[in-house]
Amino acid sequence: MTNRRQFGSIRKLPSGRWQARYRDALTNRLASAPTTFAAKADAHRYLATVEADIARGQWHDPRLGDLTFEEWVKRYLDVAGHKAATTRSRDETVLRVHLVPALGSRRLAGITPLDVQQLVNEMAATLAPATVRTNYGVLRAVLNAAVDDGRIARSPCRRIALPRNGDTPRRALEPSELHRLASTMPSEYRSLVYVGGVLGLRWSEIAGLRVGRVNISGRTLEVAEAIKYVSGRLVIDGLVKSKAALRTLGLPDELAAILAEHFEQHCLSDADAFVFSSPRGGPLNYQNFMLRIWKPAVKRVGLEGVTAHDLRHSAATYLDVVGAPEQLIRRRLGHGSSDITRRVYVHVLDETDKRVTHALGELVWKVACEERSDDDREAG
Repeated sequence: MTNRRQFGSIRKLPSGRWQARYRDALTNRLASAPTTFAAKADAHRYLATVEADIARGQWHDPRLGDLTFEEWVKRYLDVAGHKAATTRSRDETVLRVHLVPALGSRRLAGITPLDVQQLVNEMAATLAPATVRTNYGVLRAVLNAAVDDGRIARSPCRRIALPRNGDTPRRALEPSELHRLASTMPSEYRSLVYVGGVLGLRWSEIAGLRVGRVNISGRTLEVAEAIKYVSGRLVIDGLVKSKAALRTLGLPDELAAILAEHFEQHCLSDADAFVFSSPRGGPLNYQNFMLRIWKPAVKRVGLEGVTAHDLRHSAATYLDVVGAPEQLIRRRLGHGSSDITRRVYVHVLDETDKRVTHALGELVWKVACEERSDDDREAG
């Protein structure tokens, strides 16, 4: 009998530390553990783990994780072409600004859950909870890809405590506030307020809306395109964000009349023309619009703090007020819904949508009519 270890070998180095070596299961070459050990017993435990992993078919070459995090990020981005342009741009920004500066020089296989937790804590000290969670999501995706590629055995994104997302306060405008905001806008953007505030289009959908998608006589508006700016570049991909976002909305009579006036006043007859464009004629730029048009307008009518997304929130609130069922609210806002909702409720929703469209017109424009009546009585 002998106590000689059957798997691998251990030797003491001149430094006094211990090195564990074993035969690579794939190449049959002698391989060393990625680190040395302070105690001989630790080296024994490492070899026992490697032997067990080989027996279970879970062994991977630790040298694959020797590249740095920055080097892995470059490879990861090289094969991330399947991602949407806006998602890829976001990932590149998060990696460049937050993750590579913190982890770039670290060995991929050397990043631990404690390292990840420390990075999350540092970000949480200066960034909003939602931003931290987004950044962490990018890091988790990058490291999960490293697992899938055999670079590391397990992702260090395990049991990480994230800052809690607080409920972002949203403002639903009263119909009277919606009219005040529209009235203070430059003429070319007054109907934009109603498209967002009554129909609930996303900003990218408003900016991508084309004349040919609006059927004044048929009282419908089709949401089919969206435009975005990615890393400062305009991207017109001709697609909304999902199949659910592709939808046709009924137009209240009052809104149809407003859009008809908008088309006539601004000579919009080309079906491919944008319904709303920049002062120079190109597609709307969100940042420029907010700075030059939106913020001065909300300030003029005492609605500071109201955002363009609050128009969409207002539309959802109006739908709820007029009694629209949940399935219809989801459909009009372009949210995803289950297959059973589409199969079973679609006919009911079509009929209900007509009633809801009419009710929206009454809810939003009844206030304006009442205020005009009051003004007329005072004038008399």
